[in-house]
Amino acid sequence: MADVKLEDKEKKSYDISTESIVIGSFFKNPDLYIEYGTLIRSKYDFFDEHMRFLFDSFETFYKTFSQEVTDSKVNTFMLQQEDRKIKYKKIGGWKTINRMMSLCDENDFKNHFDRLKKYSLIREFDKKGFPVGRILNHPKFDKITAEQVIQSMRASVDKIHTIIGGGEDSVVLGSDMKSSVLNWRKSPAMGIEFPWENWTNLFRGWRLKKLFVDGMLSNEGKSRRMTFLAAFISLILGKKILIMANEMDEEDIKAGMITAVCNNPVFGFEYNIPERNIVLGDYDSEEQADKVLEVAEYIENNTKIYFKEMSDYSDTSIEHEVKKHTLGLGVEYFFYDTLKGHKSDNWETVKQTTTKLKDICMAMNVGGYATIQLTDDSLFIDIFDFSSNNIANAKQLKHVVDCMVLEKRIHIDDYSRYTFVDSWGQGERELDRKKMYYGQKVDKNRGGGKGMVLLTEVDLDLNTWYEVGILKKNMSSSKQKNRPNQNGYGKK
Repeated sequence: MADVKLEDKEKKSYDISTESIVIGSFFKNPDLYIEYGTLIRSKYDFFDEHMRFLFDSFETFYKTFSQEVTDSKVNTFMLQQEDRKIKYKKIGGWKTINRMMSLCDENDFKNHFDRLKKYSLIREFDKKGFPVGRILNHPKFDKITAEQVIQSMRASVDKIHTIIGGGEDSVVLGSDMKSSVLNWRKSPAMGIEFPWENWTNLFRGWRLKKLFVDGMLSNEGKSRRMTFLAAFISLILGKKILIMANEMDEEDIKAGMITAVCNNPVFGFEYNIPERNIVLGDYDSEEQADKVLEVAEYIENNTKIYFKEMSDYSDTSIEHEVKKHTLGLGVEYFFYDTLKGHKSDNWETVKQTTTKLKDICMAMNVGGYATIQLTDDSLFIDIFDFSSNNIANAKQLKHVVDCMVLEKRIHIDDYSRYTFVDSWGQGERELDRKKMYYGQKVDKNRGGGKGMVLLTEVDLDLNTWYEVGILKKNMSSSKQKNRPNQNGYGKK
């Protein structure tokens, strides 16, 4: 072990017992890593090299091998690499880990974690010549917290490498601007593509750390659009994603997914088989049934989608699931359907949940997508007049999100009120009365322009969403009438 430079040699700047309890707690309850793992730097936080090795091994095990700890899984993992195997056997293998697990109480982990950090700080301050002896010799040293150690040294703090609350130093903004510009030329600040070209161009793709919100009226297809997008991100782009749902169950999501893949040529299939036929097993022919099985096999062989039905959709549960799947399974994008307050739909609660989703995106470097319900009276408002005021219970959430699209089905009797042009503003055309259209108001966009209304041709039975251009008002048309419902569409 390394030499320790202290004023009082009798007082040690490390506590192997605490380090052992922290390690044992992680192995005993791996999900502790979700909350605490990112706050630990083994180089600074573990004095003992064996404890440092065990934490580094656990971290790699949790992120790349398994989130379930058993003797067989740990042994298999440890023996995969020669250097790791040698160190593992040197410390006594699984017997040592099992003994550490038996001695710890993971319910008291917070106190052990703080004690670990306290000793880590003591060592870092000591390396930089600060008078740590007076802290170690304090009669109430055992009750002193890591934050109190920081406070006692605040007047002369330099640079301490250990992390107490996840904070980082500020930077001098613009000091590396030229290198940033050159890097953007090599790697443009674009996210992954959407299955809709206008979305990709407008929002600069779906970028990590960004939260996207899609709003519709109740029962208008927001969950079906989400399943189509999720299938595209996973099956076509090969990304690992997480879907969390608090209104739809697994069967609903699976039905929307296989319908989307069956009928959208972006997946290589265009079979025109309605969801109703698939879920009822009522096919027009055996050939049609075989086609659906073909698509099902394609999904099974390529999916990287994790699904979680959120019976408890509190902010804490949402954060737990995203961190668990991000840290342990390599998820890069998550979907949340539907965004609403936990046990309350007042706007403060919904905005709080939205803020939590945005914080998760930033902290975990992931992309987030949430659906939101619009107010019932949005049915009677022109799509060009849509704004965050039309969000049910929570217009304030607009301040938090990065991109927001508010959607509405256009009534067939109002088709004459609009025309549409392609993405470049060319080729003005009328809406086809044999098709169903949704207008999409781009209400917020931190990636580019906003305010325009995109036009999408939709078939909810087939779960198809084809963007056709940009919607324009026909100024000579009469004003929109109130609609008691949205029926009366022709077949596609």
